Amino acid sequence: MEEIIKGYLDDIRNNFPQLTDHSLDHSRMLWNYANIIIGDRKFYLNPLEGFVLHAVFLIHDSGMCFSILNNKEEIENDRIYQDYLTEYGDNEENRNEALFYTIRIRHGDYALRVATEKLKHGEYLVNDTILREELSLIIGKIAKSHTCHINYIERELDYIYISPNYSVDWKIDCSKLAFILRTSDAAHLDNLRTPKTLKLISELGEVSRNHWIFQKKLGFPILSEDNTLIYNTNSPFSQNQQKAWWYCYNAFKVLDDELKKANEYFELNGKTPFSARGVKSINDTLLIGEKYVRTKGWVAFDTQVKVSNPVHIASELGGVKLYGQISFALRELIQNSIDAINIHRIFTGQNNENLGEIKVSLEEEDNHICLIVTDNGIGMSQTLLCNEILDFGGSYWRSNRFGFEFEGIKTKGFQSIGKFGVGFFSIFMLGQKITVTSWKFGEGIEKMKTLDFYDGLFSSPVLRDSNEEERKRILDRGTTIKVKLALPPNDENGIIGKHRFVDNRLFTLVKYYIPGCNVKISVKELNGDIRTIEPNYPYNLKLDKLIDFFYIPTIGNDYNSFIQQIKELKIELTDIIDNDRNYGKLAILPSNWGNYLNSTALVLSKGIKVNELRGFIGYIIVDEIISIKRDVFSKIVPFETLKKWAIIQIKYIENNQLVGLYINSYLSLLLTFGFYKDDLPIALKKTNNIYKNVSVKELKLFLKSNNEVNFYMEGYSNSIKSPNCDGFIFLSLNLAFNNIVKEIDQSKLLTYNNKLKGIFDEIWKNYVFNDNRFEGIGMLNSPYSLIRNYKKVIS
Repeated sequence: MEEIIKGYLDDIRNNFPQLTDHSLDHSRMLWNYANIIIGDRKFYLNPLEGFVLHAVFLIHDSGMCFSILNNKEEIENDRIYQDYLTEYGDNEENRNEALFYTIRIRHGDYALRVATEKLKHGEYLVNDTILREELSLIIGKIAKSHTCHINYIERELDYIYISPNYSVDWKIDCSKLAFILRTSDAAHLDNLRTPKTLKLISELGEVSRNHWIFQKKLGFPILSEDNTLIYNTNSPFSQNQQKAWWYCYNAFKVLDDELKKANEYFELNGKTPFSARGVKSINDTLLIGEKYVRTKGWVAFDTQVKVSNPVHIASELGGVKLYGQISFALRELIQNSIDAINIHRIFTGQNNENLGEIKVSLEEEDNHICLIVTDNGIGMSQTLLCNEILDFGGSYWRSNRFGFEFEGIKTKGFQSIGKFGVGFFSIFMLGQKITVTSWKFGEGIEKMKTLDFYDGLFSSPVLRDSNEEERKRILDRGTTIKVKLALPPNDENGIIGKHRFVDNRLFTLVKYYIPGCNVKISVKELNGDIRTIEPNYPYNLKLDKLIDFFYIPTIGNDYNSFIQQIKELKIELTDIIDNDRNYGKLAILPSNWGNYLNSTALVLSKGIKVNELRGFIGYIIVDEIISIKRDVFSKIVPFETLKKWAIIQIKYIENNQLVGLYINSYLSLLLTFGFYKDDLPIALKKTNNIYKNVSVKELKLFLKSNNEVNFYMEGYSNSIKSPNCDGFIFLSLNLAFNNIVKEIDQSKLLTYNNKLKGIFDEIWKNYVFNDNRFEGIGMLNSPYSLIRNYKKVIS
């Protein structure tokens, strides 16, 4: 059998040179691993089992060679192969990748066929016909099993076969042989599988190179006194071999899992288990790195990303999707820095807004652009880097560890911006290569560490000593996060370009998200220009300066002419204030201007933009954010407080004779806060394209003498609007005060629809109405978007 199979196994190396050794040497070496795994178990295998197992060892990887079955064309017609090309494109490089990908998935099935079918040159694996016909299917199924889930063994191999041609004591325990194959193959990780020189290894692709590197270092294992396998290395893993170390550790985890599953199966079925029970210290990467598979210049903490609090995530998310815009990641990073600086201020008793700074920059590195956010806040310990920061859904600020590390900090007034435990993970929308460097306040500089994400969330991050460049960014404490951007920042889908800002700079994006926090933010552009946002900058600005700072024109929506008119009106911002607190400052925009102007009024939480308020200038300050996207907030302004503000706005409009300019906004104020009188308009009449106001009093008189009426909402195109209207036209009184007033007071707000309802209730008492809405194309081709028919019910 060895002579038949040897040449085919050698072809694996020729077809796929990136693979570690799959030759006859590997097959033979599995006996040494089987011996150490089985341990001191006398008569564990009988001669017939030995024959079957040797055949299995020989062919288990033979399916990796397409020449053995001469089935390359078959593989190229496989659905797996075709799907790969469909997804990644049909070219020579991808065809080779698709071939390898398909064979890796199918090689167990091919091994089964190698045991039972004629091979390329017309030969069989087992020449003896009687022996082949009796045992080839058993050999093939056991060989296939190493690529299958353990359920395959339970389903297909959970039996003992006794051959009538040999001693009845020579029973073939199929499941036992399958587990010997699985564990021995998983355990063969030593340097006999890496015959290439280090120079040749360096020329391999990244994944293969890291497999070769770690196996080049490993020796044959020993069985410890506690029946676990111990691997040792001929040299430590350096900092630039960190990824290879984690590949090695993951291989140990696979082996440990295979051994545990095998022994569990044996014990459940009353069979003798293996001597080897697992891999030594598999749950202690630090010990493995220090004592066995050694590291040098970095620490082998198990920093694998984990989700420990799904209930917390579910309750906080409330069904809202996480993010729809990649630039949200910048906001999340800056808000983390704000938290870090604020906790340092409070913890050290220096609650001074001039203490602490956040630096945001774009820098070119190795022909790629990196986004870098640095703060001189409290910093993170090694433990925090390795645990809480990677705990998706487990907010550090709400953890017991935070309470232990900063006792009394909450009573001193600290309230974190971060609350959901997911913000850090938004950074992976920007790129896959990320470094997090941190130096915790109060620790020596030797404690500064860097966490490397070299392939996003698809690989285990690496904790290492920080290099010189990283140390230069953090002078006395704090954190730096650097991400290599997957797209250029001004690309149409990039972090800045996606917004289509007229002023498409990083500074514009920063002030768009963080216009008013209590920490200085310095922004460095790719060309080196630096601009800053001072702590609490917008809160004392006059209206002309505030609107210049808040308003961010976008391509195709640049309404600077409106902005100039607003300045000329000399509108004054009015405080929304009561005895308890100041809720912000707002002023009303002239009618319908809010349809064009965005970001002239913002909802802010701790200086971070939460949402916009159409139809206003200024800002509202809120506390509680109730969505993961941070765009939904708890409304906090009492109705009576906002009513006092509304009275001041009404007087300004009246005293400056601006009612005409502000008509709809003015009427919205009067209506919403209960100042509407019967001589004020409630609808419009239209004759020969001339509109005329219809007062509340006039509508009531009409209803007293009529039993049916239509109300219309005109369409959006002036060219198809009807010059005449046989009923009334709705007014557009829709300032969104319900977005400001706290929930308990919402019923006090009088809306336009409620006002109309009150009129019909008063005059007709009993009535019905039906809506005819025009949507989509119908709305574009109709003079109306809504026709509402009211009919009085006559008893």
